[in-house]
Amino acid sequence: MDKLTSSTNSKEHSGDFPNDFDAAIRALEQVWLDGEIDSPDVLDIAARNELLARLLNEIQAVHRFSMAIANGDLSQTLKVKGRTAGSLKALQASLRHLTWQTEMIAQGDFTQRVDFMGEFSEAFNSMVQSLEQAQNELRETNRRLQQQINETMALHEQLQEQAIRDPLTNLFNRRYLHETLEREIAGSLRDKRPISLIMMDLDHFKRLNDRFGHKAGDLVLQALAKMLVTNTRTHDVVCRYGGEEFIAVMPGAPLTIARVRAEDWRNRIECLRIPYGDQQLQVTLSLGVAGLPDTQLGSSSDALLRAADEALYAAKSAGRNQVVVWNW
Repeated sequence: MDKLTSSTNSKEHSGDFPNDFDAAIRALEQVWLDGEIDSPDVLDIAARNELLARLLNEIQAVHRFSMAIANGDLSQTLKVKGRTAGSLKALQASLRHLTWQTEMIAQGDFTQRVDFMGEFSEAFNSMVQSLEQAQNELRETNRRLQQQINETMALHEQLQEQAIRDPLTNLFNRRYLHETLEREIAGSLRDKRPISLIMMDLDHFKRLNDRFGHKAGDLVLQALAKMLVTNTRTHDVVCRYGGEEFIAVMPGAPLTIARVRAEDWRNRIECLRIPYGDQQLQVTLSLGVAGLPDTQLGSSSDALLRAADEALYAAKSAGRNQVVVWNW
């Protein structure tokens, strides 16, 4: 007790010991409860007693530090020593580490565990495990969903491809030809470049079918399709127009080039031998060629198809196994 009224007290205050002691107790209580001193009397006593002043300052510092932690501010420092201050510092360190662990979890690190906060540790670890399980389930769901999307897209593409392909020869079909020809003609007219169309037909194909059967006919059609695909440019469009009739659209090719190509195809088919059982099937090909620009044709796909068909008919009428170019 002497320290509360020691060296800093003058003799004139020595008789006020009980009052000073009570005031000091009230000051400690106020600081403990509120963290602040608003009484001039208490401030006066603290100014005259070094120990009381230091104690009040330390309690205020502890109060401010604990309030900062309570409000989520973990950046403050506490220079006070002792068990209470040490416990608060340890709590601050634990909360800082917990904050870091939470950030790691937010980044996907579910290996984080807490073992220094009692019951909270159990709840925290249980939460992390639940989050990890939920994320794993979500990943699996996403994987399955992506797989379904990929399968659906693949099926859609397959159906789209089937809609424009001839199932026997795998060439484009008549529907695709009409869709593509209009577009290619428009592009040729816009860019002022030629476009040619070759229409071809297997000679006496019905006679071959009647003699050897439809299986033999299918082999011949497939052989013709393979030859065409092998001997066309990548941007040419080859279609099975129907039955034994085929069409090749050649964007950018003038009639002179198209005629040379048609003659090459005719020659290749004439030289082709198709094994069928113990026999060799042999066929010939008639071809009609037409192209744009042509002042007599106009610029429609129907006109181009009609011209190629007339040229093909002329080739058939002239004895078959030949190429005729529409030029009248």
